[in-house]
Amino acid sequence: MKTELSLLDLLTLQMNCTYLSDLRFLDGGQRAMLAHRLERLPAKAEDLRDWNDALEYLTGSPPEETAQAAKERLIVLLAQLRNRSKNGKL
Repeated sequence: MKTELSLLDLLTLQMNCTYLSDLRFLDGGQRAMLAHRLERLPAKAEDLRDWNDALEYLTGSPPEETAQAAKERLIVLLAQLRNRSKNGKL
């Protein structure tokens, strides 16, 4: 039996986080690394729910219509969060 990880669980493992909730507390450099890893993942239509779950959980942003749109929005918002933390605003 093959069990697939959710996108958030996969990111938790890739970022060496102990808990999924640790993803919310990444520093600016870690957010940049996370965004880079997300850029390399395909945004397949069947993964829309996973992409929207990650978008909402990590940024608080509302869901998008397509997996590609959710992926792009997530990457942009992670970059904005990174810049805010660099400027001491987060």
